[in-house]
Amino acid sequence: MSEQDWEKTDAFRNTEIPTLLLIAVGAACVAAAWFFYTNRHTSEQGPRAFVMKPEYYDISPVRTVGKKLETLGMACGDCHSDPTDQDPRTAPEIHNKVVLKHGSNNRCFNCHNNGKRDFFAANGGGQIPFSKVETLCAKCHGPTYRDWQRGTHGRRNGYWDKTAGEQKNLVCIACHDPHSPAFKPMKAAPAPLKHNTPGETH
Repeated sequence: MSEQDWEKTDAFRNTEIPTLLLIAVGAACVAAAWFFYTNRHTSEQGPRAFVMKPEYYDISPVRTVGKKLETLGMACGDCHSDPTDQDPRTAPEIHNKVVLKHGSNNRCFNCHNNGKRDFFAANGGGQIPFSKVETLCAKCHGPTYRDWQRGTHGRRNGYWDKTAGEQKNLVCIACHDPHSPAFKPMKAAPAPLKHNTPGETH
């Protein structure tokens, strides 16, 4: 091949080396961008984002707490005024619907005041108002009551920053049925999804 023919076929004969490098880097960037764009929607990317169900972030209490001690919408004092030796569960219509599954606590008047039916029973025959129901539970569940006061048991609503607003601990019966306090099995909310980066093990 003559020198004249070589000049016709050599497109980069008079091109500077830095220009060639710039062209090569640009082409590599375009190829990389095309690769990541075409592969970003593949099934190998990972699981779809989890849609959180409303019950996982609902802050309403598990149970509705009234303002007074009542059974099936009736205040206890509406029917009872005198102490009794009868087991209330033997009474028709109302009390026989109460299913007591509270461990070894199988006597109604361990919790209910026999003389003043609108109150709970304190140690020594005293009275605990409905508004202080957590002190009734504390009679037997001292360590749990301590943890509840500190906010490590039960649920506390309100503000982390107390200067922004108040904090309020939900009372025991806002979560537990006092006659059958054990929780049924509950499915925990899933953990947040995290996309691992190369080199991470978790």
